[in-house]
Amino acid sequence: MGGRSLRSPVRTIGITSAALSLIVFAPGAASATSAVSATSSASGSSTCRSVDLPVPTGTTESAVYGGDPSGRYLVGVGFRSGGSDGLRWVGGRLRPIDQRPLEPYLQVQFNAVNSSGEIVGYRMTNASSFHTDAFIYRDGRFTLLPAPSPGYATEALAINARGDVVGIATGSDGQIPVEWSIGRHGAVVRVLATPSGDAAIASGIDTNGAVAGYLISPTATIPYVWPAHGTPHSLPVPPGSTYGVAYAVSGGMAVGDVIDPTTGTSELAEWNLRTGRLKTWPNVEGQALSINHQGTIGVAGGELVHRDGRIVPVTGWVYTVSDRGTAAGTTNFFTGRAVQWLGC
Repeated sequence: MGGRSLRSPVRTIGITSAALSLIVFAPGAASATSAVSATSSASGSSTCRSVDLPVPTGTTESAVYGGDPSGRYLVGVGFRSGGSDGLRWVGGRLRPIDQRPLEPYLQVQFNAVNSSGEIVGYRMTNASSFHTDAFIYRDGRFTLLPAPSPGYATEALAINARGDVVGIATGSDGQIPVEWSIGRHGAVVRVLATPSGDAAIASGIDTNGAVAGYLISPTATIPYVWPAHGTPHSLPVPPGSTYGVAYAVSGGMAVGDVIDPTTGTSELAEWNLRTGRLKTWPNVEGQALSINHQGTIGVAGGELVHRDGRIVPVTGWVYTVSDRGTAAGTTNFFTGRAVQWLGC
């Protein structure tokens, strides 16, 4: 992956989207979009309904990037002419959050949420350097999370049920994986160890504290895990492959993708963190973005893969799958709209 993020990239004036700045959404400002479409599953035995989520009036692009296990909370981002803000939905309804406490900023993005409604993400404060600051929203307040060293840019990417947060910090030595533990007296940041100080990204965290991510080097991208107890270690890839990414983790299973060296194509990958076993789906191209406790996997580019082997096509990128089987994401990576899939 070489450091790419499959969450929406930072956008700047003159590159891809408009300038990004603050907007405060008033109650009732959402457009009550309710477009629904149905997609047949690969087995033909069920349908998967696509429901557009409501967004603020004037939103041009939107996406869901995270959800809690119950599916009650969903979070993401909305772009509009002149700006972008974090979005939150509760029970499928838009529930705006006043983001003025994060000023001054150019962009805010919500990346993940837990069952307590705690949200993590980042604000971008500089369109030239792309400097970002990680934050957590809890108990009705935003708190910026500390960087491992002064001046580092930070992004919070995932949060578990007990409020542990993981992400990345970027400084003069490149990208480093970090974890924030948040207690009564504030947040403490910890740099996650890598072999020889390799650059890395921590992209997911399990309920028990196990962290999944990947190492980045000039010659290889290596899936990696920092167990809750034990020694951090790489995860297997197909023999001869120099690319693999672990992107999400739940219930002791990490998912992402690997490159098959014989074909040069990307394949969905799943690792059992208890046994170390790698399972791949040669018939599913694209990276896994999410997994629920039952083992249903959401895939970039449009599929849900069930534990029993059923593959359900959807139109979009599946960033979160709840334990109840609902899923959410966006219809298109750059120009899509926030969407929820039901009955898949």
